[in-house]
Amino acid sequence: MTKVLGRKGLFRLIQPPVRSTRTGSGILLLCVVLLSSVSLSERITAWAVLASLFLVVTSVLTREIQALHLSCFSAFFVALPYLLPSLRTWPYLLLVPLFCYAAVVLAVPALRTSLGWLRPGRVTGAVVLFALTVAVISGIALYAWYRVLTPDLTIHLGHFPDMPVWLFPLSGLGFSLGNAALEELAYRGVIMQALDSAAGPGLLSLVAQAWLFGALHYRQGFPNGMAGLAMTVVYGIMLGALRRRSRGMLAPYIAHVVADVVIFVILAGIILKKAG
Repeated sequence: MTKVLGRKGLFRLIQPPVRSTRTGSGILLLCVVLLSSVSLSERITAWAVLASLFLVVTSVLTREIQALHLSCFSAFFVALPYLLPSLRTWPYLLLVPLFCYAAVVLAVPALRTSLGWLRPGRVTGAVVLFALTVAVISGIALYAWYRVLTPDLTIHLGHFPDMPVWLFPLSGLGFSLGNAALEELAYRGVIMQALDSAAGPGLLSLVAQAWLFGALHYRQGFPNGMAGLAMTVVYGIMLGALRRRSRGMLAPYIAHVVADVVIFVILAGIILKKAG
């Protein structure tokens, strides 16, 4: 288990996480399979819920701490929308599981002291340049997806609140900051650290967390569909690489905020065009 350094608690945790055993790695692999299938499927089955609970129990019995991190998050991600289907829509599909997962982490000392990803990281010239590159590429790609493929954005526009135009900037900022936080906490935080403990901080865990990030967007993300999935996987790899390069969460979070601003601007433009 990782140890806490200094007085700043969670923001001074040792990186990378202690490697999982073969048993722990096996549990983590099953979590990836489960999260993939649930994210890509139209409905959640009772078997998926039972599988998620089985992985939590197995993690506890084997005392695999990183497997317990991911299996707990996975169980909330799977079981809560099964019990209450409305939680499978944005923003609840990540907001509620992350909230419940955080409550468990705060209640269990072993989980608190092994939360090694929760720190801002370093900001150097190279990191800033990398973040700017990711932000620009993602913004261009999102606009190109919208213009070239002309996707059906009915679901996304349905989340757009009815409000006066002067509130658009504030609403856009709130959406961008909030959505980026949820997705970064889940994928570059919880999931990426757990996978690093299984495969090491190499290409395998980097691609695996990006795949799960892409799978999340397949059904109702922006972008979505097969093209959206492929784009989001590449984007997830870039954000994951930025997280490793900066050794923290701040740089990928800011880059992600920029992409979400582009999404909001596109949707706001459609709303204003219809209103005009």
